[in-house]
Amino acid sequence: MSYRVTRKVLEEKVNRLNEKVNSPMSKVELNHAACYGGYCLTDYNGSHHVTPRMSAKEMDQYLNGALDWV
Repeated sequence: MSYRVTRKVLEEKVNRLNEKVNSPMSKVELNHAACYGGYCLTDYNGSHHVTPRMSAKEMDQYLNGALDWV
C-alpha cells in the first residue's frame, strides 16, 4: 500500500513547523503551482521562496526533516 501525499497533509506539516518555530517573522506558507513545478515554501508575505519547487513527495520528506531538526 502506498502513502499518498496530499495538499492537506503538507499544510498540516507546515502548520506544525510554524508552531514549533513560534515566531511571527519566521512563518512560512505552502505554495503550489503545477505549471511551475509543484510545491515550495514561501515567507509569510509570499514574496520570497524559502525552498525551490519540488514534488509533493519531495516536499513531504523536506518537511519531515525540518520538523525533526527544529
